[in-house]
Order: sequence, then C-alpha cells, then structure tokens
Amino acid sequence: ARTTHQVDFGRLRMEASGFLSGGDAAGASVVPTATVTTVLEVPPTIAEENAAATPMLGSLAPVTEGSPFTSVENFVTFAADHDGNEAEFEQDGNVATFASRPATPRVSATYATTTDLFDAVFSSADALVDLEVPSVVEVTLTLPPVVPPDEYVTRVPGKCLLPDECIGPLPEFTAGERLRHKVILAQLCATRASQKAVGAVMRHARCPSVVKAGIKSLRGCVCTDQTCGDYFRLENEAAELLMLEEAQRTLKSVCPKKWAEKYTADGQCPWPVKDDETEAAMTKFGLAPSLTCSVRLICSYEEHLRLVRMAIVGARSHLNIMSCYFFANEAPFVNVVKNLLPDAAKRGVRVRLLLDALPAQSALVKAKLWGPVTKYAQGAKQRLEFLKFYTQTLPDAVKACPPGSFRVAFFKAFDKTSGHAIKSHMKMFSADGRLAVVGGSNMLPTAATGANDCDVLVDGDAARALDANFAKVWAEQTGEDLSESESALAAQEETDAASQAAAAALARAAAAGHKELVDGSHPEHQRHSGGSRPHPLEEALVFQWHERSVRFVDAMSRPGTQGEDAILRGVIGLIDSAKTEFLMCMGFCALHVPLVNALVKASRRGVRVRLLLNSHFSCDLRPPMSDLIAGARALLLAAPDVELYLTGPREQWDVREEEASGEQNVFVPGYDTEGCVDVDTAPYDHPFTFVHAKYCVADRARVSLGSWNAWARSAFHEAEMNLFLESGELGAVLAEKWGRACQSFAARVRDANALAPGGGIFAPRGCKLCTPFGGFVGDAVERAMNGSLPLDVEVEKPTAASAT
Repeated sequence: ARTTHQVDFGRLRMEASGFLSGGDAAGASVVPTATVTTVLEVPPTIAEENAAATPMLGSLAPVTEGSPFTSVENFVTFAADHDGNEAEFEQDGNVATFASRPATPRVSATYATTTDLFDAVFSSADALVDLEVPSVVEVTLTLPPVVPPDEYVTRVPGKCLLPDECIGPLPEFTAGERLRHKVILAQLCATRASQKAVGAVMRHARCPSVVKAGIKSLRGCVCTDQTCGDYFRLENEAAELLMLEEAQRTLKSVCPKKWAEKYTADGQCPWPVKDDETEAAMTKFGLAPSLTCSVRLICSYEEHLRLVRMAIVGARSHLNIMSCYFFANEAPFVNVVKNLLPDAAKRGVRVRLLLDALPAQSALVKAKLWGPVTKYAQGAKQRLEFLKFYTQTLPDAVKACPPGSFRVAFFKAFDKTSGHAIKSHMKMFSADGRLAVVGGSNMLPTAATGANDCDVLVDGDAARALDANFAKVWAEQTGEDLSESESALAAQEETDAASQAAAAALARAAAAGHKELVDGSHPEHQRHSGGSRPHPLEEALVFQWHERSVRFVDAMSRPGTQGEDAILRGVIGLIDSAKTEFLMCMGFCALHVPLVNALVKASRRGVRVRLLLNSHFSCDLRPPMSDLIAGARALLLAAPDVELYLTGPREQWDVREEEASGEQNVFVPGYDTEGCVDVDTAPYDHPFTFVHAKYCVADRARVSLGSWNAWARSAFHEAEMNLFLESGELGAVLAEKWGRACQSFAARVRDANALAPGGGIFAPRGCKLCTPFGGFVGDAVERAMNGSLPLDVEVEKPTAASAT
C-alpha cells in the first residue's frame, strides 16, 4: 500500500529524518511492515505568505529576489519495502519518488523548473542572465532504520525523587544483593589467592623444573598482580560483577550472530552528519541548514576545573549536570556540590544533578559491608569519604538551598521486558543551555585521568541539544518537566547578586592571567536564543574555539533487550566514511563483529586503521579484560595490517615512524624487572596511565566523542551520550592528542598469537576476575579464525552522498 500525505508547511518539522534539521538521526532497527512513501509538495505558486509560513525549510522560491520563477515543486520522500525489493523510480511531472528496500531507506529532494518557463524568462529579462537554476537537482541521503525504543520501568516507589522532595532516597543494595556481593567477593579472593600462590612457586629459583611444568597451566594470570593487588579493589570488582549479573542473564537468550546482522547489513549504519557537498546541495532547495556549534577541545585538567567553576559562578538561569560516577575522595568534586552549586541555587539559578544509582550503591555497600567502618579496615579513609558524602555532604547541601532550587536524583531504570537494570553512563554539564561540556569525564576530570580524557566545550545548537537531552532523561526519571519552566527562567530578570558574582568571577580569572582562554569578541557570542541572555563567559571571556559553525548530530543510546545502540550505528558509519585514516582511542573496548567487520573493510580498502586501547597494565576494572584482548585478537587475525597499540611496556623493535624520522625523540622506557625470574608476570614499575578518552577520528575531519565505549554493554546495559561532528580543526587536534598518548603509554602489538589466552604479557588467561559479557567477542574471534570476516567479500571505496 502506498500513501501520499499533503503537509501544512506552517507546522512542518523535519524530525522524521533527523538529517534535514541536524537532529539525532540515530534510531533503532525495525523497519515498517509495508511500503510507505511520504511526499511533501509545494503548491505550483509560491505566494509570499506561504514562504513566510515555512521558517523550518526557508523560502522555497529561487534565491534571486524578484525572480519570476513560480512553477517550483519541492518534495521529500521516505520509503521502506518490507519485502526487500527495490522499487522503481517514479516521476510525475516535476515530482520524482524513490521507494527503496529497508536496508537503504533514503530521503530524496528535487528542485525543478520547466524548460519553457526558463526560456521565457531569459528572453524577457536581461537582468536575470546570471541566475543559475538547474532543470533538476537531486540529493539522496541514507537514513538509519527506525526502531521503537526499549521501554523502561522508572520512578519505582521508594526509589525515586518525589515531586515534593529535593533529593531522592539513597540507592542501596537489598539484603539479598548484599549477600550475593559477599559470595562473589569470597570467590574472587579464593581465585586470586590460588593464582598468586602458583605464580610464587613458578618464580621461585629453587622450585624443580618438573614441578613448574606440572603446575604451569595453573599459573597466576598475567593481571593478578596488577590493579587487583589488594582486598579493597576486589570489593570493587565484586560490586561490578554483581551489577552485571542481571544483564548477563538477559544475554543468554541473545544470539550474537543475529544481533550483529542489525549493524552489518548494507546501509544500516550511515554517518549522520552531512558533508560540505550535501549541505550545499540541500541549501539549493531552500531547506534549513544543519544545526551548528562552536567546538573547543578542553586541553588540560586545570582548564577543565576552571571552566566548570566559571560556568557555575556565571550561570544566570539553570545548571543541568549528568554524571555516572562521583569521586567523593577528590576535593574538586566535593567543592562543586558543597559550595558552588548551593551558591548558584541561592542566587536564583535552578540546579539539577542526576547521578547514576549503581556506582552509589557500590560505594555504600563497600562502606558498610562488614558493619561500621574502623580505621583498621583496608581503604578506611576512602570508605569514610564516600559514606560521608552520600549521607551528610550531599543532603546538607540540598537542604541549605531554597526549596526546589537544587534537586538531586539517582538514575534508576529497569528494562521492561527482561527486568535487568540499566546503567546511565552519560556525562554532560550545561550552563543556561548556552554552554555545555560533553565527553568522558564525570562532571569533572579526576586527578589520575584528567590529562588523558577527552571532553569538548560547545555552544549554540549543540549546547541546546545537550540541554534538551538532559531534560528528557530528567523528566523520565523524576516526572518534572523542565521545559515548562524554561520560558519563565529565561524571562525572569536576573538578580544583582547573580550579576555581581558572575562579573567578580570573570574579573578574578582575567586578573589571574588566564589569557589562553581569550581571543577577543566574536559575533557568534552575542547571539540571543529563545529569550535567554548570553552566559557571562560568552560576553567577557570568549574562548579560543578550535572551529566555529561546525555541523553536528547529537545521539543518545538507549540500551535494552533489543540491543539497539544508536551511537554504534554512527561510529560504524564513521569508519565506513574513512578514505585515508581512521583513529580510535577507547577507554573500554571489547570489539564485536559489527566493529571488527567495519574496521577490517576499512583496512582492506587501503585506510590506515590505528587503535589505542587500554590493557590490564592501566585499566581500573578486571571484568572486561578477557573481552578486550580477545576482540583485539579478532581484529588482528582478520586484518593484520591494522596498527594496534595497548597500554603497556614496549619492546626494542617498537620504534614509531615519528621517532625514526626525527620528528619526535625516541621513547626510552624505564621498566624495572630486576629479580624477576618470569618476565611474563614481572611487576613493572612504570606508571602506565589509564587512557580514559573515548573518541574516533576519520580522515582528521570527522569526529565521534562522548561517553560511549566500544563494547556490547552500550547496547544492552549502559546508556551513553555522544556528539558526531564534521570538524577538520578538531580532528587535527585529536589526531595530535592520539599520537602523544600512543607514544607515551602504549606498545605496538603485531602478532595476533600474542593475544591468545596466555600468549604474552597482554593476554590474560581469564578467571572469575575476568568475565566475558555475553558471546559477542567470542563470535568475532570465531569468525576471524575461520576467515569469514569481513562479511562482504567485495570491499568498495566509500563515496559521498550524491548531489547532481
């Protein structure tokens, strides 16, 4: 069945495609069960009032003022055919329609004038000789499939923020969960103790070789002596495994091969941001330009702290903050909640803070696992700091503010189908909806990872989009509609106290000599949008943006039983778009078939693929380690030319191109292995830094960054938030950042066999400490070993969207 809809342009919003308005084009994966074609038509005569009624699309009349062209038709089609058959191209006069198979749904548009009218114009109006109106202009964009999102159960009675409350109840494990946590902890302790004992025997100089040969297979795993070196860390690992148990049970009914088909079929994962050619062609139709923003990579730990502080002090209407983890053992985090946010709330700024419940539960259970904490307990200082924050500091800070001005909620959601818990790993900070920070840092960078994380400051449409994303999640969690109060907040006259505080903060910053943030005024920062006044930082301390007018698309993943990951679709599209180089830096990574398939295709078509990943030498969690190394092994098996770097000790042959050419000094490692009989388990003293950044760069021109990690958890368990951007300046800066981190902290791994379990210093054998998440990575290893990757035999060069 085919239906045609005539649309009132006065109310038209191009949200169906996302691409036409620059919105989030990532959807989920079910296509319509029948062919549905939507055609939008402009009447033959474009009256002045009709053009004025279409602000979203802009004027559809020819650009030249006073042009006599009136016979113009503009249309957009969206089609999907459940039978998988390619429909015929249909044309009726100036209206042409595509109906395509579900693997490649498309948007098409045509701008046309009749030849007779064209001739008549130029024979009667010499003034229009420079007017160029093509007889046919066409643009085709590939869209991701449209999938209904997974439904969540939220606002559970007794576990949510009630309308008359300012802080939600503290999330704690149930009695059953606490018991289960102790059982897992006991298993981890037993496993670690046995492995350490075997490792000690293997390293003992007087141990007979026959005994070593007999227990070699029982030798302690290579990561046993690394970050799980004490009991307190094992408690953290036990809490992590407990939080994953429900999701792991859900995955037993998920077929990895069937799940991979969602992302490996042709056309399922387009890059969502329009390139220059497509943007220019779409402009010819009078369609609204893509949403844009300015972007700046936050370059240091100190700069990030300063930006957040100044953004809070200068806020005039509202502050929205979403964070997964909160580090109560670091002073800057506590200062924000204890002092800066309450001060803002007291001067009339609306403050909303959304923290994930699962990390809070973990912190509280570790503080009270065996009863009251004493000074003799291992990690007693840190346990007490977290307990004090959640039970005293946070509640006291909220109570000290006017009612309703400062509200705190804990993200708590359960998949409606399976019942497993959903974790919010989303991180963002927004001030007045005009400036926003998004990336891998949790509200603030930590002292340990601040220099090796990746966060960007954005303004304009991106700041508003991130602000809207927060409002959407907050409303689902608490029932409070922030959009209703936005207009009132924007119209409210700011108090003298707020103005004075903002001005004082900026004056202190200028007096302190923070010139690296100043580049003078710029017209973009004098914009007023939606009635809100510019943030003081926009007026007084204009940032050195790496690039302005950057096209972007924001995306949030909504994990659940469907395994739908909107950000994964965009990242695969980014890989597919690469022509010369693709860089990935990922805090946590477990490469599955969709990602391995895309990376192998890129490598085989001549793209230089380079990955920088963590290992057990730097990573702060044990459970992902076996999946991390197995996924990297699958990639090297299928694409040996890929340049894979893991945080850890370099070998003598590992000299980088930049070092060999003299562009960089040769890196001299300082690993202390003295007295170690078995170098496979040597306690290296070199401080291998945890590279927490999460970003990808294609051709140093297209970027994906945010909180998203490259593993299946983002599809089933952890909600994420990312930005996709077309920015050559940002891409170049990130490429430099990638190179520095790679040289300083990572070793090149060439041989896939070195990543087989027990095959080398990077390859954990796996134990209770190291648990695969479902069978997704195992599926990638299996396919790589039998030679079935990439899934398509023929690999073609990527092509840009057509514009003729």
